[in-house]
Amino acid sequence: MLAVGFTLLVALLAAPAVALVLGSCRALEVANGTVTSLPGATVTLICPGKEAAGNVTIHWVYSGSQNRKWTTTGNTLVLRAVQPSDTGDYLCSLGDYLVGTVPLLVDVPPEEPKLSCFRKNPLVNAICEWHPSSTPSPTTKAVLFAKKVNTTNGKSNFQVPCQYSQQLKSFSCQVEIQESEKVYHIVSLCVANSMGSKSSPNVAFQSLKMVQPDPPANLVVSAIPGRPRWLKVSWQDPESWDPSYYFLQFELRYKPVWSKTFTVWLLPVAQYQCVIPDALRGVKHVVQIRGKEEFDLGQWSEWSPEVTGTPWIELRTTPAGILWNPTQDALEDYDNHGDQYRGSTEVTRVVAPVPESPSVSLPTFLVAGGSLTFGLLLCVFIILRLKQKWKLQAGKESKMTSPPPPPYSLRPLKPTFFLVPLLTPSGSHNSSGSDNTVSHSCLGVRDALNPYDNSNRDYLSPR
Repeated sequence: MLAVGFTLLVALLAAPAVALVLGSCRALEVANGTVTSLPGATVTLICPGKEAAGNVTIHWVYSGSQNRKWTTTGNTLVLRAVQPSDTGDYLCSLGDYLVGTVPLLVDVPPEEPKLSCFRKNPLVNAICEWHPSSTPSPTTKAVLFAKKVNTTNGKSNFQVPCQYSQQLKSFSCQVEIQESEKVYHIVSLCVANSMGSKSSPNVAFQSLKMVQPDPPANLVVSAIPGRPRWLKVSWQDPESWDPSYYFLQFELRYKPVWSKTFTVWLLPVAQYQCVIPDALRGVKHVVQIRGKEEFDLGQWSEWSPEVTGTPWIELRTTPAGILWNPTQDALEDYDNHGDQYRGSTEVTRVVAPVPESPSVSLPTFLVAGGSLTFGLLLCVFIILRLKQKWKLQAGKESKMTSPPPPPYSLRPLKPTFFLVPLLTPSGSHNSSGSDNTVSHSCLGVRDALNPYDNSNRDYLSPR
C-alpha cells in the first residue's frame, strides 16, 4: 500500500501545476476605478464627472491621515514618485461641490514563497509556513492549495486559508491530520495581491514520517563531587511534546571545547539523565541532545543549544602552599585518549610550575618490596607443588589404562645376564630382592596376584 502511495506521489509531483487544480493563483481583483501603481512611478489622477471637464479650478484633498491638498486647472492631478503611503482616496471638488473620488493603490508584487511544513508530535495537525524577507502589504493574501493522496479513498483536493502573524513575521496554515492517518499530502502556497501573484514549489510529506519534535528543553550539565572525570547531564521533553501517549528516545553528544569531533550516545527511551564517565579532568565540555519518536516515526529534532560543563576539581594545596593545578591531569587524560581526539584543534597548554612531591621513605619502600618478593615466591611454590601433584595423578591414571607389559624384556640380552641363575625357587619370585622381575615400582605397588609377574622359568617352560 505504501509503495502504491509513493508511486502516486511521484506521479503527482511530476506535474508542475498539480497543486493548483482547485483554482489558479491569480492577482486579487480591485474595485472599479481604482488606480494601481508601483512605488516610484508617476501617477495621473482624473476627476470623474462632466462638471470637471474644461479649464475649471478643481480642489483635491487626500483622505488619509496626512492633511494634503492641491488645486489644479482642469480635472487631472499628477503625483510623482508615489509610495505605498500614498495609497488612499483622493477627493476632487468644484468649489463646495464634491465631484468624485479617485482611489489610488500603490503596491509591489509578492515575492515567491518558500514553503516548509512540519508536525511537532503525532497528536497535532501539520503546520505549513512561510517567512517573507520583507513585510508584505496589507492587501497581500495567502492560501494553501492541498491534495491528499489516499490509496483507499482516492485523492481529494482542498484549500486552507493562511494568516499572517506580525509577531512571527510569517504566514501560517494548518493541515488537519488524524492521529493514526498514514496518507501523503502535496501542498503549494499561493500569495497574491492587486499587483500580481506567486506560487511556491510543491511540497510533499507523509503524515507520520514528517513528525519532528522540538529540541529537548532545560539541558543541565553539572559536576559530581568526588568524581574528577564525571559529568551529570539532565534534560526534559519540549513543551510541544505530549508524553502521555508517545515517548521520545534521545541522542546525546559531547566533546571537549577544543575538539572538532563529538562522542555520540544513543540513549534508551524516556531516559532523562545520564552520566558521562570519561570526561577530561579540569576541562570544559560542550554537551547537546536531540530527540525522536520512540518507534522511529518521523525525524530527529534539531540539536539543543550548546551547554558547557566542567568535571569536579579537587582544590588542594601542595607542601609549598600553592594551589594544585588540574590542567596536568587533563593533559594526561588527553594523551591517554589520543586516538579519540585526533583531529582536534591545537590547544595552547600553560601549566603552572608545581614543586615535585617528596620521594617515598626507605622503610616504606623496603616493606613494599619485601611483601612483593614474598608473594612472588609463594606463587612459584604453589605452582610447583600443583605441577608435581598433577604428574603423580597422571602416572596413576596411566597405570590403570596402559596395556600389560610383555613377559620378557624387549632389550637385547647382555652377557651379564648369564651370570644370573636361570631358575629361581618358585617361592621367591615375589621377593623384593629379585633382579629379574619386571619392575613396576615407577607406577606404584605391584599386585601380589598379578598374572604378568613371571620368572626366568617361564621363559624356558611356557605355560
